[in-house]
Amino acid sequence: MARLRGLGLAALALLGLPLAAVDLVALVFGVTPVVLAIRRLPRVARELAGEWCGVEIAEPYTAAPLPPRPRHDGMYEVRRRLYRRPQVPAYRQQSHWLASDGATWLDLLWLVVNPLVGTVLGLVAAVVGVPGLRWHGQWTRALLGARRPWPNWVRDRVMLVLDGAQLTALALVGLLLAVLQVAAGVLTLAGLAGPLIALVENSRTFVNQYRQRVGGIDEPYRPAPPPPRPEADGLYRVRRRVYRSATVPARMARLYGLAGDPATGRDLLWMLLNPLVAMVLLAAPCAAMLVGFGQLTTTVTLLWRHTQQWWLGPVGLATALAVLVVAPTLRSWHDRWTAVLLAPTKAARLAKRVERLTETRADAVDTQAAELRRIERDLHDGAQGRLVAMGMALRTVERLLDVDPETARRLIVEVRENTATALTEIRELVHGIHPPVLAERGLADAIRVVALDSPLDVEVAADLPGRLDPPVESAAYFAVRELLTNAAKHSDADKARVDVSHCDGLLRIVVYDDGHGGADTAGGTGLLGVRRRLGTFDGVLDVRSPAGGPTTLTMEIPCVLSSRRTSTCSDPA
Repeated sequence: MARLRGLGLAALALLGLPLAAVDLVALVFGVTPVVLAIRRLPRVARELAGEWCGVEIAEPYTAAPLPPRPRHDGMYEVRRRLYRRPQVPAYRQQSHWLASDGATWLDLLWLVVNPLVGTVLGLVAAVVGVPGLRWHGQWTRALLGARRPWPNWVRDRVMLVLDGAQLTALALVGLLLAVLQVAAGVLTLAGLAGPLIALVENSRTFVNQYRQRVGGIDEPYRPAPPPPRPEADGLYRVRRRVYRSATVPARMARLYGLAGDPATGRDLLWMLLNPLVAMVLLAAPCAAMLVGFGQLTTTVTLLWRHTQQWWLGPVGLATALAVLVVAPTLRSWHDRWTAVLLAPTKAARLAKRVERLTETRADAVDTQAAELRRIERDLHDGAQGRLVAMGMALRTVERLLDVDPETARRLIVEVRENTATALTEIRELVHGIHPPVLAERGLADAIRVVALDSPLDVEVAADLPGRLDPPVESAAYFAVRELLTNAAKHSDADKARVDVSHCDGLLRIVVYDDGHGGADTAGGTGLLGVRRRLGTFDGVLDVRSPAGGPTTLTMEIPCVLSSRRTSTCSDPA
């Protein structure tokens, strides 16, 4: 029976070669049903290793992702992209899950190598019996078991090369869009501007997706032109032409805006040249790696075809390894080339900087005006009213001292109580303007005080080697207080953590809570107010709050340390 099982395992190993080719193509193009179907063969190999070889192998796959849940606005968000229906987000989640699972790539490696090793060990088991079966089971566990001997850097670089193949395919799509733009430009000369406008705007969406894939490249486009407005006679004028309705003027404004934006021409030039660059830097290494793996598999034919050249196996292995070594360098060259044409120019960055400063200055003025109105309202409704009442009560006491001393004594007691209440309200008001602990002890201790007052179990880890500028400290303090207040009110969280650090001229504050998630700057004014407060200092707020939690809010403010710290403690509290 053991010898027959060995022959069966040898026959099963021969199925790996065609399935490996199909599995690789499915992984490159994200065809998840095919990958899941091919997983059945490694599962069968694990079961046979336990039943026939006596080597139990647990499945190493990571758990499948949960179905996507809609946000509060009904949209589905997956990897920072929004969808109206759940089908595409679920498919993208499953594709990313398979591609990021190391066991998927080990299955592919097993499908490539097992036709040689598995066939040899199966034939050995057919001769020696049970010991050969155990050897076969141990070999299967080496690649398909929970302990993965495949180094992470190999997996990461293989995925990097395959990602380059996908970028090459996108580059070819860009070339098609560029050709269509040129053809639509010819139609525009004949008076048909609609196709060109649609193609340029869709091309911008495509190029933005490419920027996101490469990473670290901001959009360089100018803002869209405002809608046309009628003149006093109710007509619309565009460059000496008069129109009765706003349809044609709006289309012409969009066309002139797109044509006058330098980024439009840079995008077109990039789409025309990028396929050639991607072919050289991305597609050629991927093809070399696949050919190298293919040469490795040809050594299997040595079992029955002695005419096969033996040196193809080592050459294929060396080629594949060389591609994995140089893949990051080639990818960095491609990313630099992409940034040359797709990144904003100095003039565009300066214009965007001026626009952002204008917005943040307006937000700062609005915030300051709102703060002054709040202080005025609190003083009018609180301390001022109590002080007026105290003055009236004291005048009454003056009249009653000789007539009714007992009543005057009661009024004096009430005045004393109102004095204490007014003092407390003034202290709270001053604390809301600029807390004394912030001025005296700095940001770290001020955040610890907020943590002690919070209803959540808050852990604070803050180590600032110096003091920040007072405006930056105040903005960071009130931002942290607002975020902890939101977590206590809206997230149903039990625990929270605040990490404060300063490195390379950047103050970084991370606020984490274990609530139900779902936080969004578009869902309320709290996070939007924090973002505006930080924007005054060129700070940013990053929100990561998937449905079901947890929530991680990261604030970064460029600033410098101005003096030695005076904090009483630098350890986590």
